[in-house]
Amino acid sequence: MVKVIIVFIIADLVLSLIYAKVPLFTRFWHFRRWERWEQKTYFQRFSESFFSVLIGFLICLAINHYHEVNNPTGFEQMLIDGDAEYLVVFGEEYVGDADVALEIKQGHSPDKICKIISKICKEDYIQKGSDALNVYADGEEYVIMDGDKKIGKVTTFDRKFGVVLRFYWNLSST
Repeated sequence: MVKVIIVFIIADLVLSLIYAKVPLFTRFWHFRRWERWEQKTYFQRFSESFFSVLIGFLICLAINHYHEVNNPTGFEQMLIDGDAEYLVVFGEEYVGDADVALEIKQGHSPDKICKIISKICKEDYIQKGSDALNVYADGEEYVIMDGDKKIGKVTTFDRKFGVVLRFYWNLSST
């Protein structure tokens, strides 16, 4: 995105410098417009083309940023609509030091989250635990037990449209 902004500003700068010398984007058959263009200084010609285009571009960027921040992504929309129960999340800000991070939609009770974690553990994706798998809430985190052995824990991280479940495995030393 930064590269796009830099390229746009450079292109706007170059075209504005050319416009200061040559009347680009003006209709030559309108004599009065041509006279008005000739009466302006180079700085006025440059400024009217450079800043008007730059301000329009910045307004478009602001609208796009507002749209991205206030609307769910396609994947988050899948969670909201119920098309997916959970999705894999990538990125250091979400995964952190966890082994795996998955996102579920918001609004689940701790009991429902325990059932979702248990289902995730029994799926092919993670394959942790056996038939004696048990998940329970312990304060702000969820503990995964295989019989009487603690095999992992899950912490939660709230996002605007979902909840990220961070899985930590091999906790036999804790």
